[in-house]
Amino acid sequence: MSADGYRRGTQVERSRRRPRVRGPYRPILPVVWALGGVILLVVLPFGIDAALAVLLVTHLFFAGLVRADIKALRRQGLEWGYTRHLWFGAAFGLPFAAPAYYLYSGRRIRAENERRDAAERGDGSDRTSESVA
Repeated sequence: MSADGYRRGTQVERSRRRPRVRGPYRPILPVVWALGGVILLVVLPFGIDAALAVLLVTHLFFAGLVRADIKALRRQGLEWGYTRHLWFGAAFGLPFAAPAYYLYSGRRIRAENERRDAAERGDGSDRTSESVA
């Protein structure tokens, strides 16, 4: 410490702890997917127009949730690269992209948190978050 009581330089860097990565919108995806499936089965007898409307609305929700989740993860330091555009497009157009994103992002979050914990403990196994991709 310096004479004025404030820590400076490498003292601050050594004691700074990076918080764990958390996907704030990720747990909502399976709920929306399941509700969309149930609503789709309920409105299917009313015609194809109602079923297509349900599909459109649920896929808009998927795309919005995936985009918001990726933005939140990027703010926390988890870099996605250009695949973030592919996940957004796939969530908008493909029915099983939202559950796939749920599983893949969980794997990326877990790997990043393990990497941060290892770096904090000072282990030599400092892997990058890109090794999971």
